[in-house]
Amino acid sequence: MNTQYFFMHKDQLEAMGADVGFDLYCAGHLVWLCAIAAAGTVISGAYKKAGKRSREKTAGIFAVTILVSEIIKDIILVANGASIIDYMPLHLCSFAIICMMTHAFCRGGRVKEAAGQMMAYAFFPGATAALLFCNWTLHPFFSFMNIFSFLFHGWIIFYFLMIYRAKEVIPSYRGMWQTALAVAVAAVPVYIFNLIFDTNYLFINEASEGSPLVAVWNIFGERFGQGGYLFGVALLVIAVFHGLFLVYTLLRRCYKH
Repeated sequence: MNTQYFFMHKDQLEAMGADVGFDLYCAGHLVWLCAIAAAGTVISGAYKKAGKRSREKTAGIFAVTILVSEIIKDIILVANGASIIDYMPLHLCSFAIICMMTHAFCRGGRVKEAAGQMMAYAFFPGATAALLFCNWTLHPFFSFMNIFSFLFHGWIIFYFLMIYRAKEVIPSYRGMWQTALAVAVAAVPVYIFNLIFDTNYLFINEASEGSPLVAVWNIFGERFGQGGYLFGVALLVIAVFHGLFLVYTLLRRCYKH
């Protein structure tokens, strides 16, 4: 097992020209996906059966753990010479940390409900997409960033499955539009930040290679430029949200959720 590249960040790997990454849907990638799916099923099932106080404690532990893990990751990367600008918590799944903390430590009310809706419509599908079309493939499988990235996004999925199966959140059509509005509002300062610092948070300035956003750029961006790409992304988000609402509705009717 080669540990030479374990703590290297993407700039170091690119500078070295090291070809040590992996391909999407290779055996290792599929193993990670299956393991996360299996773990999510087991963890959410146990959470559903637990008592109220036990669930509250578990949700809090999950929320605090993902926050601490993000901080530790940034400390390790900066200590290893990475630019903090490239690792700011401005991607969609980074916002899930705030949402999980809010949902876990609010004891009820509209704020907790809104956080649950955002987990259902934004962060659960966002984490799933990140795992399916991961953009950290230049890292070797046995590396800190690879392991962290799979676990981080898997953790978000675990949390949503826990609260969903325990009926602590029931996705609604109103919640879908509230989430869409929140995402749109958050995207504006992130887009400006990207222009200033030449970053690509939320993938709203450039399509992430290997993801469905490439098709969005090919259809809208190549013909209409950046504005067309953003319009296409907005259409994709609305379509995905409606598809999710349909799935949640069907599941609720099938299982009387």
